[in-house]
Amino acid sequence: MLLKKLIKDLPSQKKNIKIIGLAIDSKQVKKGFIFFAIKGQKLNGENFIPNAVRNGASVIVCSQRCNFYHKKIIVIKTHNVRKKLCEISSKFYKDKPKNIIAVTGTNGKTSVAELFFQILKLNKIPVASIGTLGIKSKDKTIKSDLTSPDTISLHKNLKKIKENKIDNVIIEASSHGLYQRRIDCLNLKAGIFTNFSQDHLDYHKTKLSYLNAKMILFKRILTKKKVIISDKSIKEFSILKKISKKKGLRIIDIHPVLKRINNNLDLNNKFNKYQKKNLSMAIAAAKLCDLNENKIFNSLNKIKDVEGRLELVKIFNNGVKVYVDFAHTPDALKKSLDALKQKHGSNISVVFGCGGNRDFKKRPLMGKIADINCNKIYITDDNPRNEKPEKIRKEIIRNIQNKNCFNISSRSKAIKTAIENAELNETILIAGKGHENVQIYKNKIIPFSDKLYVKKIKFKNKKLSTRDQNFQQNQKILKIILK
Repeated sequence: MLLKKLIKDLPSQKKNIKIIGLAIDSKQVKKGFIFFAIKGQKLNGENFIPNAVRNGASVIVCSQRCNFYHKKIIVIKTHNVRKKLCEISSKFYKDKPKNIIAVTGTNGKTSVAELFFQILKLNKIPVASIGTLGIKSKDKTIKSDLTSPDTISLHKNLKKIKENKIDNVIIEASSHGLYQRRIDCLNLKAGIFTNFSQDHLDYHKTKLSYLNAKMILFKRILTKKKVIISDKSIKEFSILKKISKKKGLRIIDIHPVLKRINNNLDLNNKFNKYQKKNLSMAIAAAKLCDLNENKIFNSLNKIKDVEGRLELVKIFNNGVKVYVDFAHTPDALKKSLDALKQKHGSNISVVFGCGGNRDFKKRPLMGKIADINCNKIYITDDNPRNEKPEKIRKEIIRNIQNKNCFNISSRSKAIKTAIENAELNETILIAGKGHENVQIYKNKIIPFSDKLYVKKIKFKNKKLSTRDQNFQQNQKILKIILK
């Protein structure tokens, strides 16, 4: 693509330079590339301009303060490199799917995206999703480390999705991604707002700043006549209504769809109240893609559990049920425990920790929630990163009064102990990591999956109590009856 199609007001002798690629990493630069020197939290891209030049960069985009100069290379200085990056990426990867929907909120983004994906797939409509679980399209999944990919990757993958004749895509929009303009310059059909609670204060500093980052999707990115999908029962709905009125957006409340789900006995039993809200948002989004509501509802019984989202991993022979959930915020942990109480009763144990170098204020809050809602609590490590793991665990335990609270650094040992100590019919929630398959200790990345580890665990051949023996006998009788 010629440079003049990407950037206006160029000197005439520079307009016809051929651009073959874009990069924010100097190592990826080749001859004919534009290099964007972005200043991040840890690294300043301007320090890598010489490396980009050595690798063949034809154009450098940097800040107004940048003092780089080169006789043969075009240097474009701008007040906002990230904004320029999204504008150029949008033009360079021009062809994109017709229906792009973005979903933001503290919790539920992945569930909404996955449910939307499943609904369309079950109805044989080509669909893709981009988010925490990776880039999914048809029967292929490409794993990703970020909820919202970097700007170039996002636009590039959307172009590939379009080339594969897929016109329906849902994107998870994290607060970081929105604040850093990774989602900008997309022609979105709709934006979904799930909910809001405390998280990421290590980055945003205050809850107001965090909320404002979420609202960028609706204030800046959605254009006139596009759609907001949300829940009128949350207090942020009033903010969304004001934005919709000011910008000429249409706002959809999920409650009419939610009512239909609640009135369907099979669906009412299949999904808990929080899952039903996520499902309602996914249905509302699917309807915007011209899918008939009756067809949607006819396919809902085939919906599978979302990976790592209150996912039932195993039921042991004494009725102990083990769930894995990504819940890593106070609100998410409470909702998951509430859902399990509603389904299985109050005999609940929890295994969880908190991530290092992240919002430390939520640690004692999550400890208190576990203390109120659980019979046994196992505090363990969850990606300590560069913090001392024992310090994180102590901060969680600060608000826990329960005598059945165990401080076990090894995540595998904590999980195994919880299962071995479980009583008949107990429910165990392993929270915080969900679908993740690594543990991060400083510079070490150790493979570990809560889900896979639970599946491998077998009870030792210990003598069962009379109560356990009776339970097993009843289970056998029940199986014979059902046959």
